[in-house]
Amino acid sequence: MDKTHILTGKKGEEFCVKFLKKEKFKVLETNLRTNFGEIDIIGMSKDKILVFFEVKTMSEGSINRIGMSPEDQMTRNKIAKFKRAAQFYANQHPNLIKDVGYRLDVLAVLLNKNGQFSVAHYENIT
Repeated sequence: MDKTHILTGKKGEEFCVKFLKKEKFKVLETNLRTNFGEIDIIGMSKDKILVFFEVKTMSEGSINRIGMSPEDQMTRNKIAKFKRAAQFYANQHPNLIKDVGYRLDVLAVLLNKNGQFSVAHYENIT
């Protein structure tokens, strides 16, 4: 993975944290590493649902080059790994989820050629 790709992903995650706060989510944790993989963002919705977010960021140039969108990157294997990481967290925090439940969402972020981000929020991907 080149540095540009890593930097784009990091900036996409930072953009998503701001986006979620504007959408009235309480951001609880970011970049949490578990035995089953990383969870990009963990938040609480205004409806008191614990939400695990996977952030997929791509630039317009990458999309044009490889013909995939950010959401296309969520393969069955990646979704299964994401589910295991979320379940691990849920098992470690039973008091947090016992009354609220949880879901898994994807934030597909696009970086346009002008350096502006946009996001599509896909709820409950399971």
